[in-house]
Amino acid sequence: MKKATKKAKVSDDYNVSIKVLGKTYEAKGTSVKEALEKLTIRNLKGVRGIVTVEHGDVKKDRILMPLQATRLFNSHGLMREVAIKNVSTLFQGI
Repeated sequence: MKKATKKAKVSDDYNVSIKVLGKTYEAKGTSVKEALEKLTIRNLKGVRGIVTVEHGDVKKDRILMPLQATRLFNSHGLMREVAIKNVSTLFQGI
């Protein structure tokens, strides 16, 4: 008689977190782009941030320079969309 083994359930969600000035902001989405769109941080000018993306058991960190962080979180419209696309390409292959 064989015993059934339990498989670890791998989540399809991407967990995105950014650490800025000691605070950590988190969001979840079905893609990196969607999770970045859900992050809402204001007044983030001239500050670096560390972005971490987790998908299942894979984890990747990247550092955002102040100009990238400003475009990603303080702008809206086309500039924000381009910044989200550029940051999400940093995490391709996860």
